Amino acid sequence: MPRRLAVVITTLVVCLAGQQWSPVVAGEPGPRKDPQWSTGGDARACSGPIWPDALNTTPGPGQGRRVLVIGDSLTRNGRKPLKRALREDGWTPTVRCFGGKRLDWAIAQATRAKELDQLPATVVVAIGTNDMRWIDRGTTASRMKELMRVLGPRRTVMWVDTYASGGDRFTREKERWFNRQVKQLAADSNNLHHIRWGSWARDQKVPFADALHYTTRGTKTWASRVADEVSRIAG
Repeated sequence: MPRRLAVVITTLVVCLAGQQWSPVVAGEPGPRKDPQWSTGGDARACSGPIWPDALNTTPGPGQGRRVLVIGDSLTRNGRKPLKRALREDGWTPTVRCFGGKRLDWAIAQATRAKELDQLPATVVVAIGTNDMRWIDRGTTASRMKELMRVLGPRRTVMWVDTYASGGDRFTREKERWFNRQVKQLAADSNNLHHIRWGSWARDQKVPFADALHYTTRGTKTWASRVADEVSRIAG
C-alpha cells in the first residue's frame, strides 16, 4: 500500500474512533444536565443539576439508589460535602439548588424533575428560610402542602427544618413556626419524615457566619447531619 494512502486511512480511522468513543468511556455513561437549567447570571445559583447515568455501587444504605436534594443557599454552600457524604453511603445524589429561593421555586423544581423522569424514590427538601423571611404564613403553609402533592405519596420525602440566628428577618419565632409545620406535615403524611436540624444545631452550638449562613465548620456539620439522617431514614 502506498505510504500516503496508508497515512490517510490511518488518520480517518483515528478520527472516526475519536468521534465514536471519546465522549463516553464504555460502561461509564456521561452525566446528563437539565437543558432548561439557567442561572440567569445570578451568582447565588448552583451549577446545573447532574443526573448520572451510572448508579453508585459503593456499599452502604443507599447503594444503587438515587436521591434528589432541593434546596436554597444553605444547600448551595453545603452541596459538596453533602454529595460526598451521600456517595460514601452508596447514594447517587442529584442537587437542585439556588440561593434565595422559596417554596414556589421548589415546587417548580419538583415538577421539572418529574417531567424529565428524574424524580427518584427518595427526595430531600431543604427549603423554608427565605419563605419565613418574605412570605406570609398562610401562603407558606399552602405551598408546603402543594410541594408534597407534587412529590406524591409513594416517595420517601425528608424535610430539613430551619435554624435561625434571629437576624435578617428570620427570627427564632419564625423558625419555631416553620418547624412546627414540618413536624405536623410529617405526622399527617405516611411518606414525609422530619429531619430535625434547628433544635439539634442549637444544642450543638453550630456557628453562623452571618445572619443566615453557617461557618465552614457549621456547613460541614449541616451536610453530615443531613446525610446521616437520609441513610438512617431511607437506608
